[in-house]
Amino acid sequence: MKKKIRKTINFIWITLLLTVAGFILYSVTAYRGDYPEYSSYNTSESGIKALYLLAREMGFQVRRNHYPAKFLKEAPVMVVYRPDEGIFNEPEEQEYLSAWLDQGNTMILVPDPLTIRELWIFEMIPQQKKQHEVINVGNITITWYMLEKGRICVMDRADEFLNGQLKDSDAAVAFIQALEKSGSQRVVFNEYYQFLQKPAPGVWDLLGNMGQLVAIQLLLAVVLMIIRGWKPFGRVRNERELTKRPENEVQKALSGLYMRMKAYPLALSNYYGSFTQKYGRILSTPGPLAEKAKNILFRCSCYIEENQKNRKELIALVRQLEKLEDEILGSTNLTSAKSRVLWKNRKV
Repeated sequence: MKKKIRKTINFIWITLLLTVAGFILYSVTAYRGDYPEYSSYNTSESGIKALYLLAREMGFQVRRNHYPAKFLKEAPVMVVYRPDEGIFNEPEEQEYLSAWLDQGNTMILVPDPLTIRELWIFEMIPQQKKQHEVINVGNITITWYMLEKGRICVMDRADEFLNGQLKDSDAAVAFIQALEKSGSQRVVFNEYYQFLQKPAPGVWDLLGNMGQLVAIQLLLAVVLMIIRGWKPFGRVRNERELTKRPENEVQKALSGLYMRMKAYPLALSNYYGSFTQKYGRILSTPGPLAEKAKNILFRCSCYIEENQKNRKELIALVRQLEKLEDEILGSTNLTSAKSRVLWKNRKV
């Protein structure tokens, strides 16, 4: 009873911990509630989640960024859609974005036509531009600016990239072509400029998804160790000691198989045959044990020959055979002891 209660408690603990772990992982990678327009989380007509999913379906490794530019790592291509000019133009953000571009990275920028003149990036481009290239895809104009080290891809007609218009425009084709020209499969959609921000990443965020999963597994292992104590989870193996296997192991295994198949006569026949073979010499010797065994063995023989299916009767016969075996072994040990005493007296 106590074992069942303990197993139930352990099951509840493990289920609770797995639920908490799933919730933590979900909260790390996604937001809930209403999303701002122009966000890659937003599924309404004013969002760009269709663009995010399109890039993923085309084989690009897409993710989202919620931190300032100084925390950008392993982001060779960053998609910036209609950035808020107040955040985008912060002096510190300008400094780290310039440093990020100097590392040879690529920014794909889709600016808002109403605020395009207020973005600092268009003041920096003429100063560092080495050359530029204009590509037309349908009614979308793509302008590539090759800087001293990095690149900036500017695309017009921002409204056509929204969920509500993407299907009926050339923006999808133009966007995928720009990603292919960037030369990298890793693409980051910047959510920091859409007010979906997080504070500076802590140790948990820096671990990444794989590190977080490993940490959760280690936590589960520690909790299980606390629940069970320092007991091993499997059966203890002692290789120094030789374990003697039971001599009737085969008979027991066959009997168990027959019992599962409900072939009760076969199960009894297996046990009956082993019993008579083992103690045949003793049972053939006249005496009270032989008389008692004769009655039990006769009932076993009838059960087998008549192909009976009574489980209770089978169990009763097997128990009587086991009891008889104990009596035979007891009498044999007693006879052996008397023989040793007589032998010692004879020597004396």
